[in-house]
Amino acid sequence: MKRKFMAITAAALALSMLSSTAAFAAEWGKTGGKWFYYLDDGSVAKNTWIRTEATETAGATAYWVNSDGTMAATQWVNDGNAWYYVDGGGTILTNQMLIQNNGSDSYWLLEDGKMAVSSWIQDPEGKWYYFQDNGKALKNGWKTVDGEEFYFLKSGALAVDALVPGGGRVDAQGRRMK
Repeated sequence: MKRKFMAITAAALALSMLSSTAAFAAEWGKTGGKWFYYLDDGSVAKNTWIRTEATETAGATAYWVNSDGTMAATQWVNDGNAWYYVDGGGTILTNQMLIQNNGSDSYWLLEDGKMAVSSWIQDPEGKWYYFQDNGKALKNGWKTVDGEEFYFLKSGALAVDALVPGGGRVDAQGRRMK
């Protein structure tokens, strides 16, 4: 009986060693100075958002992993539906102005992180901006939006109820007064 028990135990041990599979849990890992997100099956996530849950100390956020599996950082991301921007820590930026190229380009990132396109946006200070199809704010002079003329300052803010450089006047909605 003891001999049969030992034989069964040895066979079970051998089978368990031969058929062992690694157990994985979805988590971030750093290799060679770059962050990767490992899925439950041990593979690396690619071309997708990794979303975190809100905690007591931090809100929910999203991180993008590139086609090579590395976490995106300090770059624009296109997920096929829209453009987003992630900071140096890989966090998606939301509800704010992003200024690039030494101030020559301004973009607005919506509450969900999408880049605003073909949109009027009012910032927290009450200033209005218009973001074109390419996401850039209109700037520097008279521009036509939806068939009406508006004057935009160097910052991209809409001039309102004012005389504007070069002559002309805009009303309280920023439209050219005739």
